[in-house]
Amino acid sequence: MKRNKSLLYLVCMMLVAGIVAGCSGNNGNKAPEPTAGNQGTTNEAKETDAPDLSPVEYTISTSDDKLNWDAPITNELTKRTGVSLKYDVVVGDQFQKWDLWLAGGDYPDIVVMDTAHIQKYADAGAIIPLNDLIDQYGPNIKEKFGKFYNLLKDKDGNITSLYNVNLSEEPAADSAASFVVQMEVLKAAGYPEVKTFDQLYEVIKNYADQNPKIDGQDTIGYSAAMNGWTVNIEFNNPIISALGLPDHGNFRIDGSNQVTYNPVTNEAKQYYAFLNKLYNEGLLDKESFSLDYGAIKAKMAQGRVLAAYAPKWFVEEPNNLLKSEGKNNRMYAHLPIYFDGVTEDRSNASTPTGAGSFQWAITTKAKNPERIIQFIDYLFTDEGQILTHWGLEGTHYDVVDGKRTVKPELVERRIADPLTNYQEGFYSPEGSQINWFTFGVGAKLGDGDYATHLTKESVMSTYDPMTKEVLAAYGKETWADFLPKSQYVPGFLWQLSPPQEAAVQIQKIEDHWKQLLPKIILSKTAEEFEKEWNSMVETIEKDGLKEMEAAYTKVWQEFVAKYEAAVGQ
Repeated sequence: MKRNKSLLYLVCMMLVAGIVAGCSGNNGNKAPEPTAGNQGTTNEAKETDAPDLSPVEYTISTSDDKLNWDAPITNELTKRTGVSLKYDVVVGDQFQKWDLWLAGGDYPDIVVMDTAHIQKYADAGAIIPLNDLIDQYGPNIKEKFGKFYNLLKDKDGNITSLYNVNLSEEPAADSAASFVVQMEVLKAAGYPEVKTFDQLYEVIKNYADQNPKIDGQDTIGYSAAMNGWTVNIEFNNPIISALGLPDHGNFRIDGSNQVTYNPVTNEAKQYYAFLNKLYNEGLLDKESFSLDYGAIKAKMAQGRVLAAYAPKWFVEEPNNLLKSEGKNNRMYAHLPIYFDGVTEDRSNASTPTGAGSFQWAITTKAKNPERIIQFIDYLFTDEGQILTHWGLEGTHYDVVDGKRTVKPELVERRIADPLTNYQEGFYSPEGSQINWFTFGVGAKLGDGDYATHLTKESVMSTYDPMTKEVLAAYGKETWADFLPKSQYVPGFLWQLSPPQEAAVQIQKIEDHWKQLLPKIILSKTAEEFEKEWNSMVETIEKDGLKEMEAAYTKVWQEFVAKYEAAVGQ
C-alpha cells in the first residue's frame, strides 16, 4: 500500500543490523569538486563528451497541485542540467487516473507511482528498462546504491524504476508517532499519560463532554477516512502501530517469514471494537466512511477533530494551516498508542531503499530518455543533494565553521508560511515528502556534513511555543523522542509487486473487507458486532485467505533470499 509506510522481525532485523555502516561507506571519501563534466561523481566515469545542457522539458505525474517549477531551487536545477519538469497534476483518485492513462496510452514522460502500478505499466510495455541507460549515464546512481543496486532489478533482471536509497546510520530527527491528539485536549487534561486506547478514549470523551462545540461547530472525538487508498492507512495501520510492528501494509510477517493478513486478526477485532465504542457514544466522525485523503485533512484543519490516526506526512498540512490561523493550540501532538502498556515497540523501522511509493519510471512517450537519467544521476550527486535539500548557499543556508547552517530568515519563513518550501522549490513531484531521491535524514555526504538540514537542532528550531510546551510536559525535545530506536529491515512487503497468481483472491478479499467493515464498526450492540465480525472473517476465508497468504509468503521469502544474495549474507 502506498505510503504505509507500514511497512520479519528476528531474522530480518539481524540481517540488516550490520550492513548500514558498509552502506554509508560509499560516502567516506570527499567527492571532487563538481564541474560540468563530472557533476560531482566520485566514480571514474567513462570518457564521454560533456553532458548536454541544452534546454529540454519533460512531463511528470504528481498529485500535488501546489508544485511550481519556476522557483529558485528548481530553476537552478535546470541551469545545471538543462532539464525542466512540467507537472501533470492528478486530481482525485490517483490510482484510477493511472489506470485510465494506461488504458488510453496517454501518460506523461515520467510517472511517479507505487510498485503495483509500475508493474502494470511494465507488463503493458509502457515504460522502458533502465539498465543500459544507468550503465552509460548513471554512475552516481550505481555508486550510491552500492551493494543494494541489485534490489532495483525485477525478476527478469530489468530495472523499471528508480527511488531513494537510505545511507543514514542515524534515526530520523523528524520522525513521529502516527496517532495524534489535539494539543488543547492534552493541555486541558493536565498532560496525562496517553499510551493505550483506554487512556485515549478517556481524554477524548472528557474533552468532548465539556466542549461539545469548537468555534461554533460540532466537536468530533475521532476521525478516519475510508474513501480511496486511505482505507489501508486508517483502518489497518493503527492496528500495526498499536502492536509495535514494522509496517508491512495489511500484513504481518513473523520470525519464520510467514505472512498473515492483518484485518482478520484478534487485534484487528479489538481496534474495530474501539471504533465501535466511539461510534455508539457519538465520538466517531459520522462521515468517516465517506471521507478521502483531502477531506479528512480539511476537516482536521478546522480544529474540531480531537484525535485520529494520522502519520506525520498526513497531518503536516492541517497543522500548518492551523498555525497560520493562529490556532496553535488546535494543532496535533504525535503520541504512540498501544493495546496495552507493555508492548515492545519495533515499529520505527527503516529500509535500505525507498521502493514502494514514489518510484520514478520513464515511459515510452519520453524522447531522449538519457537526458532524464542524467538529470536523476545529478540528483544522486553530493552537489545535487545539497541543492535540493539545503538550497542555494547564501540564499537558504550559510557555511559556518565548515558546516551548512540554515539561514534564520528561512527558518522564520517556514514557521510563518507553510508554502515556503513550495515557493523555494524544495518539494519534488512527491510533494511535501521532500524526496528528490534523498539519501535519508541523518545521512552524511563526502564532506562529512549532513545531506539534509533535518537534524535534531534544526527540527527543534521550527517548533512554536505551544509545541515546545507540550513536548516539555512529557519530558521530550522532539516528537522522535517518543519513538524507540530505529531498526533496519530488508524491506516492507508493500514495496514488492503483489503475487499475480493470487490476484483474484486479493481483489475479492480487499473488496469484502472494505464492504463489510462499516457494518462491524456501526453495530448497535455487542451481539451485532460479534455477528458482523464473524461474517466478515468467514467471507474472507472463503475468498481464498490461505491461498493469498501463501502467495505473499512466497513473494516475501523470495525477496529475502534476493536481499541476502545482494548484500552477501
